Amino acid sequence: MKRPQATDSTGYLWVEKGEPKEGVVAEVAPILPVAHTYSFSVPTAMEETLALGQRVLVPLRRKGRMTPGFVVGLDRRTWDSTLRPVGSLVDSASFLTPDLIELGREIAAHYCCPLGQTLKAITPEAVRRQRGLSKVRYARLVATPDEIRASLKRIGAKRQALIDALSGLTTPVAIDDLLRQTTSSAAVLHGIVKEGWVEVTVRHELPAELEADWPAVEPSFELNEEQRNALEQIQGAIEANRFSVTLLFGVSGCGKTEVYIRAMRRALERGQQAILLVPEIVLTTQLVGRLAARFPHVAVNHSGLTEAERSLQWRRIAAGEKQVVIGTRSAVFAPCPNLGLICVDEEQETSFKNLQSPRFHVRDVAIMRGKQRNIPIVLGSATPSLETWYKSEHRADYRRIIISRRVKDLPMPKVHIVDMENEYAELKKPVVLSRTMERLLGETLSRGEQALVLMNRRGFAHRLYCPACRARLTCPNCNVGLVVHTAIGQSICHYCRCRVVTPTVCPNVTCGEKLVQVGLGTQRVEAILAEHYPKARIQRVDSDTMSHRSHYQRIIDDFEARKIDILVGTQMIAKGLDFPFVSFVGVVHADSAALATDFRAHERLFQLMTQVAGRAGRADAPGQVVVQTMTPEMPALSFALRHDYPAFAEAELKIRQQVGFPPFRRLARVVLMHPREEMARREAEALVVRIHSTIESLKLADTDIIGPNPCTLSRLRGRYRYDVLVRTPRASDMRKLTAQLETDGALRTKAESIIVDVDPVSLA
Repeated sequence: MKRPQATDSTGYLWVEKGEPKEGVVAEVAPILPVAHTYSFSVPTAMEETLALGQRVLVPLRRKGRMTPGFVVGLDRRTWDSTLRPVGSLVDSASFLTPDLIELGREIAAHYCCPLGQTLKAITPEAVRRQRGLSKVRYARLVATPDEIRASLKRIGAKRQALIDALSGLTTPVAIDDLLRQTTSSAAVLHGIVKEGWVEVTVRHELPAELEADWPAVEPSFELNEEQRNALEQIQGAIEANRFSVTLLFGVSGCGKTEVYIRAMRRALERGQQAILLVPEIVLTTQLVGRLAARFPHVAVNHSGLTEAERSLQWRRIAAGEKQVVIGTRSAVFAPCPNLGLICVDEEQETSFKNLQSPRFHVRDVAIMRGKQRNIPIVLGSATPSLETWYKSEHRADYRRIIISRRVKDLPMPKVHIVDMENEYAELKKPVVLSRTMERLLGETLSRGEQALVLMNRRGFAHRLYCPACRARLTCPNCNVGLVVHTAIGQSICHYCRCRVVTPTVCPNVTCGEKLVQVGLGTQRVEAILAEHYPKARIQRVDSDTMSHRSHYQRIIDDFEARKIDILVGTQMIAKGLDFPFVSFVGVVHADSAALATDFRAHERLFQLMTQVAGRAGRADAPGQVVVQTMTPEMPALSFALRHDYPAFAEAELKIRQQVGFPPFRRLARVVLMHPREEMARREAEALVVRIHSTIESLKLADTDIIGPNPCTLSRLRGRYRYDVLVRTPRASDMRKLTAQLETDGALRTKAESIIVDVDPVSLA
C-alpha cells in the first residue's frame, strides 16, 4: 500500500496499482479533526444526483467506518489506483453554494481548522434536517386510459373524476388541490393509488409566508453634509462592482445606521441583496423594527431563533425572497445569491469572534467574502479596532470616512471623572455611588428623564472573603472566586457554572469566622439604587436576567415606552441602543475593564467608556456622564473624557509597535489543557520545540514564540491551562506555518485538548 504524499491536496484512502479506470471522483472533506480531504469514486447510479456541498457517507481508515463528509470537488478523470466508492447520500440536495465552499476553504486555511468542520459551521443543522418545511403530497397518473379500462369494466363517478382531472396534466398536482377541485375524498384517491393507476410523491416545501410585508417608508429628515458624503462614496463603491473596505468612523449618535440603510437601499435598487451584521442579540432586537419599516423583505438571523425559524429564513434568503439580512455571527454566511453589500456595525466588538472551532472573526470573514464576490464592505464604529484603524491608513483597498458631528448637531455629552479614592477619603467610608453621581442621577429623575448605569460585572458581590484567615470562596474546578447571587441564595462560577449555597461562615474548620462579601456586581448596584431612589422604576439587564430574546424585546419596549426610569446592567446596555430620553449615564468601577492581563485591555476600556457615554444626550436633553474610578490618571480614560479617539489610537499604536503586537505583527495562540499540571506544562514545552523546528525549516524571518506560560485563568473546569503565543510579520507567514504544523503532525499532543486560535481577541 502506498501512503499519500505530504504534497497531495487530497489523500487516497486505499491505493493499489491496477487497470486505468475512468469516472467521476469526489473530493470529500470529512467532518472530523483532520486537515486534508480524501478522494472517492462515485458510483454510476449516483453520478447524476451527487452535487457539490452535499453530505455523503464515506468509508474511512482500514476498517472502512462510514463517516459523514462534505463533497467539495467533483471531477471526471482517469485513475489507475483503487479508490473506495462513496457510500450513500445523507442530504437530499446541496445546501452549500460553490461560493460558500470556497469561503469555507479560505476560513479553514486562515484559522487552522479542518474544512469539514468549517463547512458544518457555515450551514445550520436545522437547514440540513429540513426543519420547518411542510410535507406536501403530489399525485400523477401513471396508467393509460386503456390500461384502466382493461382492469375494470365499470369505474365509479368519483374515481372517474379524479382520473379525468389527472389525465390532462403533465406535472404532478398537490393532492389537497386535486381533492378540492374534484370534491372527492382521500379514500377514493387511496383506492386508485392501490390499483397502481396513480403515483403519490411527498415533497418538503416552504410554507406560505406568515409575516406581512412591510411597506418601505423613507424618513422625512435629510442627511447632513457628512452623511451625504459618506453615502455617496459607499454608493460609488457599489456602482463600481469592486471590492473595497470602508471604515465609517463616526461619533456616537452621528447617524451611521441611516447611512447603512440608504446604502443597502441602493444595492436593492440594483437587484442585489445586503447583509447588516450586529454584535449583540439585544442590538438586533431594536434594529429589526427600524429595518422592517424601511424594507419590504427582511430576514433576521441570530442564535435566538428556533430551528424551524432558522431553516425557513435560510431557505428564503437562498431563494432570493429576502433582500435584507440582519443578524449576528452566523448571518455572515447567509446564502445570498445576489449579494451586493455587507455592513458590519460596531466592527470592534469582541462578540464577533467565534469562540468555538472554527474560531473566525465575523469582520474578517465579511472581508474575505467581499474579496470573493468583488463587493464593497462597510465597517462602522465610533471606536474602531486598532487593526482596522491602522489598515485604513496604510492599505490601498481600505479608506476612512469620518462623520464628526451628531445628528442635528447635538453636543457630545459632558463626562465627569470621579476619583473614588478621594471620595472614600473625604466621606471616611466606602461608597458605591459618588456624590456627583447621586446628584446628577437625582436631577435626571426629577426632570422625568431616563438613565443608564453600567456595572460590568454580574451578581451581587464578586468575592466572599474571611477577614480572619484571609481565605476566599473559590470554585473547586477553576482558579477563580465564586460570585455571590443573593436573589437565589447561591454563589456561582461564571466559567463552569458550578453552584454552591452561599455560606455565611468561613469553610476553614480551624477558623469559622463570619464571611464578608466584597466587590460589586449588577445585582448589588440595583439594590443600592433602589435604596437611594425608592420611587424610581429600575430594571437590571445582564445575562442572568436576559436568558431569552423575548426578555430583551420586553425590556426595550418598556424602556422606549418610558415604563422604566433606570436601566442598570453590564456592557449589554452600552452599545448601539438608541433611547432619546436618556440624559444620564453612570459607570460604576470603570477600572474593571483595564485590569485584564491583556494587551487590548486599555483599548477595551476606551471603547466601553466611549460607547456607554454615547447613549446619553441623543435627543434634546443634554447628556451627562459620570465615570467612577480608582485610577483617573489612566490615559484611556483621559482620551475618553475628551472623546478623542485619534489621539488615543496614535498613543496606543506606538506602544503596540514597540512590543510587537497587532496590528504590527500577526498573532496565534495555542492553548493546551490537561487534568495534571505537570503534563500540561511538559506538553507545552515540547510543542514549543516542534514549532521552533518548523519555523527554522520554513526559514520564516521575524517569527518568534512567547511561552509557554500558565494562562491567566490557569485552571478552568478542572483542567490546567498553558498557552504559547506565535508571532509572524504577515498573515501569509502564519498560514504557511500553521499549514506545515498540521502536515507534520506537530500539533498532535498527549495533552487532553489543544486549541489553536489565530488572531485571538482575548488572552485570558
